[in-house]
Amino acid sequence: MRAIDIINLMEEWAPRDLVEEWDNTGFQIGNSERQVEKILLALDLDREVFKRAKDINAQMIITHHPLIFNPLSSITRLNYKEKLIYDIIKEDIVVYSAHTNLDLAKGGVNDRLAEILGIQNPRPLSPVCEDFGYGRVGQVEKMSLEEYLNIVKRELDTEYLIVYGNINKNIERVAVCGGSGSDFIKDASKADADIYITGDIKYHDAQFGNELGLILVDAGHFHTEKTILPVIKKYIERSLKENLEIEIYNQSSPPYTVF
Repeated sequence: MRAIDIINLMEEWAPRDLVEEWDNTGFQIGNSERQVEKILLALDLDREVFKRAKDINAQMIITHHPLIFNPLSSITRLNYKEKLIYDIIKEDIVVYSAHTNLDLAKGGVNDRLAEILGIQNPRPLSPVCEDFGYGRVGQVEKMSLEEYLNIVKRELDTEYLIVYGNINKNIERVAVCGGSGSDFIKDASKADADIYITGDIKYHDAQFGNELGLILVDAGHFHTEKTILPVIKKYIERSLKENLEIEIYNQSSPPYTVF
């Protein structure tokens, strides 16, 4: 199977025309005609992911976050990112990412997050065009906040959540956004959500949410987006007639420890 065939398959699901203007995502490194027998899926591409790809002899790495985001003026071995790109090219590994297009796509990051957190009839939280948008909002079975937070921790397989706001509240309407979703706090309030689950919530974002009477849950950038990796794996396996080995690298970059 050629790399370009896998790329085209990904872009049937998450089309290029959904990529935001500020984003730099897609086919980033390598030979489009490279024959691929093994793929490594990861949220990010760092040195540890690269090492794993080498160890398992993967010819292609597919990530959610693009490795090359800002323009490069050179590719040397003088800094971390350029050295990593240099080594990837040397190993003839193809790199492809699906970022904002996979956030927006049907069945993508936000639909998957809504699904595993039990949100019924989800709709886009912040629409960007017809049928597409960031985040999701919808109903869940009415329960206490504590009950629902236990579901979130279990389904996201995370050790902790940071919860802002009035915790003495029942939950019935939930908004979510994978990754950094602080920009959509006001959208969650306008959608009458009781709780908004995302990542990378800053102190003043939390204050704003509290002023709106909204419970904010920072479940982590990694944990709210890693759920898409098994979906990518299943999609590729289901769509291709040829057998490919696909491994998921399910660790955060950078690594972290909870004390």
